[in-house]
This record gives sequence, structure tokens and C-alpha cells, in this order.
Amino acid sequence: MALTHALLLLTLMADGGVRMTLSESASAQACETSRARLEAILKATGSAPILATCGQTSLRLTPYVHGTPASAEVLRYRVQVAPDGSFSVAPLAGRAACEAAPEATPAVYCTRSAQRPLPGN
Repeated sequence: MALTHALLLLTLMADGGVRMTLSESASAQACETSRARLEAILKATGSAPILATCGQTSLRLTPYVHGTPASAEVLRYRVQVAPDGSFSVAPLAGRAACEAAPEATPAVYCTRSAQRPLPGN
């Protein structure tokens, strides 16, 4: 499957969980512009992201919808982030185990999202 540019955003949820959003971008430059803008907005509201990085992925998800309630964040993903910022995102099936290791190399995050994998993933 072809790689696309995407913005990976991890934020802390009220219940202590980690929310993941993955948004496709037209190019690396468009992704960096979105990342900088979004990171500035979140920091200004006192909600600095855990991680905001651009990279390439073959995983396609439904679009992120702003204002989605935490109760809809039921899909689980394992996110691995290398020191250079490159990342991989993998859906977790059923009750598959995930052990967070945000200080490890590569860092591992166990996340939730309302975004669903698109057919063909």
C-alpha cells in the first residue's frame, strides 16, 4: 500500500488515556504547516500535546471530526515513535495487549481514537 504524509497527534484525555488522531496531508510541507498551527493552538489553550509529528504511513483512517466526545474514542491503536520522529500506527484487535513505554526507544503509546481504519488496511 502506498505511503501518504500524515500528522500524528497524541493528546491526554481527561481520564488519563491517550487520544490519537491521524490526519492525512497533501505533502510534507502541508503537514508541517498544520502541525505548527495545531500545536500552537493547543499550547495556547493549556493543552500541549504529548506528541505532534509528521511522517509517512500506509494506514488510512476515517477523517478526524473535531468535537468528538471521549465516549466515542473506543478504537485502540499501538503507536510506536522512533527518535527521528518517524512512526507506525497499528490497530489493536479485541482485547489485544498493549504496554505503554513512552520513555523507551522507540517510544510506545497505547491510544484510543474514534477514527476507524478504511477498507483495504
